Amino acid sequence: EVEKFITHTVPFSEINKAFEYMLRGEGLRCIIRMEE
Repeated sequence: EVEKFITHTVPFSEINKAFEYMLRGEGLRCIIRMEE
């Protein structure tokens, strides 16, 4: 049941935003989508 721990999903082009969520304590686990 990993899905319940995913707090954000962001495209690879916004990977820095995912790190910001984590550093501010706003994200538990972020999924990075690889774009085609």
